[in-house]
Amino acid sequence: MRRTATLTLAAAALLAASTTPAPAATGTAAAAHATALTSTARPTATADATAPTATVQTAAPAAHTAIPPAAYTPSATATATAAAASIQPAASPSLAAAPSSLVTWPVGPRPESAVQAWRATTYISIQGTPTPGANDGEIRTLDPATGKVSTFATGLDNPRGLAFTGKFLAATDFTRVWLIDHTGAKRVLAEAAAFPHPVAALNDAVAEPGGQAVYVTEMGAREKMRDPNGALWPTDSPQALDIPARARIYRISLSGKVTEVSAPSRRTLIHNGITVGNRPGTLLAAEFFYGNLVEINQRTGRQTVLATGFRAADGVEQAKDGTIYVSSYDQGAIWRMDRDGENPELLLSGLGSGGTADFLLDEHNRRLLVPDTTRGTVTVLSLS
Repeated sequence: MRRTATLTLAAAALLAASTTPAPAATGTAAAAHATALTSTARPTATADATAPTATVQTAAPAAHTAIPPAAYTPSATATATAAAASIQPAASPSLAAAPSSLVTWPVGPRPESAVQAWRATTYISIQGTPTPGANDGEIRTLDPATGKVSTFATGLDNPRGLAFTGKFLAATDFTRVWLIDHTGAKRVLAEAAAFPHPVAALNDAVAEPGGQAVYVTEMGAREKMRDPNGALWPTDSPQALDIPARARIYRISLSGKVTEVSAPSRRTLIHNGITVGNRPGTLLAAEFFYGNLVEINQRTGRQTVLATGFRAADGVEQAKDGTIYVSSYDQGAIWRMDRDGENPELLLSGLGSGGTADFLLDEHNRRLLVPDTTRGTVTVLSLS
């Protein structure tokens, strides 16, 4: 029997608003804490230590017993308040239902984003060394059925967001955006100097409908969002109020013209994930610090918070039926909810910090492909 962990919006906020990122789950600890829609848990995997220079055929993953989905219970003293409230979830979930399994494939050091491009092939951004200037970042392909990994493009620095225009693959890379053709040959689409405001950390990307441009997020003052231990500051702390609103969304045409489409706002204090919304003329943004899911009207510039509390929100996708999916980088969790941000449902949790980065929604095959930056893997999560 399959069961899902269904949360009210308040309960999702309580779960997601933890100010301390979850530690990375390793070995048996990862299997003991992961929960999923299909009552699945993450099998242990070893990340690639070095980038391959040729096609890599991985071995089939071992079958692992999963821990069933969790019914989270907020702490008795916590109350759901505004987006700026600092709330801690309950420490231990209760467990029920039958076990199953996930499939996890090693792909390379620090994967960040996944997208489908030519011939429905899956492409993964591999960040490589975190230090700028190493130029060991790559784009690789992954066959989710076999785990086969191949190098597609090399010589990038720290590639993050990926978008497919129908003709080109676009990749954000610190302060520049690359355009890559079907052979893996790349050219710079936009350098830092092309942007109307200073850029320090470009993150996610999504293609404009019609493929004539891409939207990219600039994170803003991300250097101010964490305490000395690496945790996000409490949302009601003085340090949170000191974070300046300077995150933006830009549109970049395929000729390289850059225009601002979303001005700074405290609703989108630290920009991360972005996707095109189902409502005409809208974008959906995953705000990292407060965990806001924000709908942006491109014509008016109005930003509407649909849901909140998913702290460290990273990836965001919307299905054709309007269902919205959001991941949290720090919490190692993924939720889905309706088109209005209501009725959030926990699909996957317990992967720890970095376990759920900018995922791919593969509607045709009814699955999510979730890069795990910490372990160097991609998890295939069935939505059937």
